[in-house]
Amino acid sequence: MSTTLDSRSRLLRAVSHQEVDRVPCYFAAEEEVWERVMGEVGARDRVEVIRHFGADTIQVSQYRPVPDLAGVETLEDLERVPWPGVEDVDVEGYVRRAQEARATGLAVLGGAWATIFTAARRAMGEEKYLMAMLDQPDLIARLVEREADSYLAINETLFSRGADCLDVYYFGSDFGTQQSLFVSRALIQRFYLPHLKRLAEHAKGYGLKVMYHTCGAVRELIPDLIACGVDVLDPVQVAADGMQPEQLAQYRGQIAFHGGISTQTLLPCATPDEVRAEVRRTIETLGPTGYICGPDQWMMADIPTANMVAMYEAVGAITR
Repeated sequence: MSTTLDSRSRLLRAVSHQEVDRVPCYFAAEEEVWERVMGEVGARDRVEVIRHFGADTIQVSQYRPVPDLAGVETLEDLERVPWPGVEDVDVEGYVRRAQEARATGLAVLGGAWATIFTAARRAMGEEKYLMAMLDQPDLIARLVEREADSYLAINETLFSRGADCLDVYYFGSDFGTQQSLFVSRALIQRFYLPHLKRLAEHAKGYGLKVMYHTCGAVRELIPDLIACGVDVLDPVQVAADGMQPEQLAQYRGQIAFHGGISTQTLLPCATPDEVRAEVRRTIETLGPTGYICGPDQWMMADIPTANMVAMYEAVGAITR
């Protein structure tokens, strides 16, 4: 492709499986890594770090508290729990952040971080929640419905005020461990996927692409995510079973992939040349369309800056 694309066009074309000038990429890091890299490259803020590496995205997700569910034993108990809603969100602050992100020229990922599995499970207690999925399925079904309703109400407010500042609705819950799904596919289909689909369809009604985050070994869920309207799977945790690029290539053209460069086994341990070689191999396997390159978790403190540089240099060197 002879035309040089801007970041928004590059990302949206890649997600739509259209030709791009190069694979889009993103940068995400733990707080101490942001600070370290800003000092090393002389950046004044995070946007300058993103641009230094030639990355294409910025995130402005809205988080909100989860109520205390430890005392919930019955449906009646659940109905008495006041659920956080729009009134608990700084809408004006969010819209301002989204507008500032749009002004950068980067592709913007955002919306309510709708975690319909992870957060409530922790708030109720792991053992209690997981047992209730089998012993009290009506309780868990209603709990997930209330969660999803809350997130949809928040998104309606955020999107009606600022969807024009976003390109991708980004949300998720971790359905996978490193070896398998956290619970069975049947339980995920029963309790969560209908609401995941509601959230995706709502965002698409505002013209947004949809990216879903789930760590772990989730390859068997990919057809379900596609059916729910998910455009991009994040983060492609390649050290998890079944998540290597060659094992995901069968879904090229059906869903895009985001991540795929291991922060567990590659970036902390490899040489810069080894990083470059793995980035090239991953792009050849999953890209160049339908793939956004980046770390499969946030950059962590044990990753040398030289390996970060090598990763982004490799992305920039592969053009069409």
